Amino acid sequence: MTDTIIAIIVIVVVFLGLPVGFLVLRDRLSQPTMEQMEESARQFNERLQTSDFAALEAHFGCPLPDCVRALYANAEELMRRRFEVAPSADLPEEERLFIAFYQPAYAIAAKESWPGIEKYFAFANDGFGNEYIIDPRELDPAILFHDHEDGEIMPICSHFTEFMRWPRFKEKE
Repeated sequence: MTDTIIAIIVIVVVFLGLPVGFLVLRDRLSQPTMEQMEESARQFNERLQTSDFAALEAHFGCPLPDCVRALYANAEELMRRRFEVAPSADLPEEERLFIAFYQPAYAIAAKESWPGIEKYFAFANDGFGNEYIIDPRELDPAILFHDHEDGEIMPICSHFTEFMRWPRFKEKE
């Protein structure tokens, strides 16, 4: 009888304990440390503040609009995180648009864009993989929102300059 109990315990440990142990170990080894996350954030902010317009312009075959370049020259706006925008301060909160962060102006991001938006430049992100995009060939391009799950592209604002004048609202914690 005790041999049977020992055999059952061994089977349980082998078939349940070891896989769970390996998963826990894998998760601990694959999670970034605080230092790695801080370094990643530092590198992102550095890329955000040091745009590579020449590579982007070579990728798109045209100069980026001056209004887009102005965004990347505005460090205060560029470093803004987790905020909402709306065409009017009177718009109800549930109708405002959320922006998690602005995206660096680097050609590699344009080359690795979602299928179907290769001709667009993504300048902002909602933090869920959806992007605010523009057609870089236009002088004052319309703002479009790309939903990466269904590929839908929705118009947001007729002109980039108008969008940049919209009120900004800090997201509620």
